[in-house]
Amino acid sequence: MDKFLTLLGLALRAKKLEVGEIPVHTALAHGKARMVCLASDAAENTADKVRRHLGSTPCHTLPADKSRLGYALGRKSCALVAVTDPGFARRLEELLPPAAQHQDGGVVL
Repeated sequence: MDKFLTLLGLALRAKKLEVGEIPVHTALAHGKARMVCLASDAAENTADKVRRHLGSTPCHTLPADKSRLGYALGRKSCALVAVTDPGFARRLEELLPPAAQHQDGGVVL
C-alpha cells in the first residue's frame, strides 16, 4: 500500500490527481477521471454520490483511512481522489492490494 500511496502523491505533484468531492465530480462529469479511489472510512453519502457519476470509470475502496490517504497527499484528511492520467491509473491499478481489486470493472464500493 505504501508504493500505491507514494505514487498517488507523485500524481498529485504532476497535477494528474483531483482531490475532494467537487474536483472529483467535475473530473467525472468531463470524462477526465480514469480511476477513482475512496478511503476506507469515507462517508456512505460520499460513496453514493460517486457511484451515481462513475459510468465506466473504475472505483476502488482503499485499505487506507482518510488520515492515511490525506497524509500521503500532504493534507490532514482526504476521502476521495480521481486519477486523470491513463498511465498513472494503469500503474496504480497494478499496485492495488488484492482486497481493493474486484472482477467487475474494478468497482469496490
